[in-house]
Amino acid sequence: MKRSKLILQIIVIILVVLVAIKFFTLKNKSKQLLNKPAEETAVVKVSPVENQDIPLWLSYAGTIKAKDEIMLYAKVSGKLTQYLVKEGDKIEKGQAVALLDRDETGLEYAPVQVESAINGIIGKTFLDQGTMVTSASGGSQGTALAVILNMDEVAVKVSAPEQDIPYIKPGLSVDLIVDAYPQEVFKGEISKVSELVDVLTRTLPMEVRIKNSDHRLKSGMFARIKILAGWHKQAIALPQESVVRELADAYVFIEESGVAYKKKVILGIEEDGHIEAVQGLKSGDHVIVFGQQGLRDGIPVKVSKE
Repeated sequence: MKRSKLILQIIVIILVVLVAIKFFTLKNKSKQLLNKPAEETAVVKVSPVENQDIPLWLSYAGTIKAKDEIMLYAKVSGKLTQYLVKEGDKIEKGQAVALLDRDETGLEYAPVQVESAINGIIGKTFLDQGTMVTSASGGSQGTALAVILNMDEVAVKVSAPEQDIPYIKPGLSVDLIVDAYPQEVFKGEISKVSELVDVLTRTLPMEVRIKNSDHRLKSGMFARIKILAGWHKQAIALPQESVVRELADAYVFIEESGVAYKKKVILGIEEDGHIEAVQGLKSGDHVIVFGQQGLRDGIPVKVSKE
């Protein structure tokens, strides 16, 4: 009997202790909730998502070359006696560029003229007077005397990745920009498109031509080329600054009734400060364009009117 009473008393004490612990735990949590500061409302700026036509531009880069550009070699060997032209001079096909002396011991020859094979200008001369010039023989290319260029038209060879191939065709207009004239766009067109994809780079070689009657474009210049391949009509367009990137994914925050909601989006083409949202948004959504860094899904926001 006494043993049963002792066990009962122990059980009662344990229950009292557990109730007390629970009471003080709940009391401390209540204090913490009361003392916790209210979550601050973030101030943001928003922009409405709109439907608009977005151009599809293909971009490439390459080096400008003259339409015709040849290295001038002599048909016979001899000593260079003089150049008959200087760099920058215009020249016609068949006109003499240099004279060679073929004289040998005990023999005399008339000076040999080295003639241009094309109409153009002298781009560069390579040799000093008195230099021995060798002709091409036995697989040897010989000594180059000059480079001759026809700069009335220039060409740029570039390669298009496989995803661009459906848009590429001869005659398509191109815009060309060079650092020498950054505010000017030179107009040209695609002149050649290869039928063979490079198996190493998986790209398709092509060539663009640009008229250059004033010779402002120089052989060797670096050029950026843009080709307008088409339009994405009435695309969902959002400002580029609204996009938050996390590894390989892209997100935006939209504002609805004073609350920020995080939305994953699939992006398309970009142009002039806007980017296409292929999936994830609809026209009329208000995307947050300022203050989205550090936002979390579902927190209250205040839209600035400034």
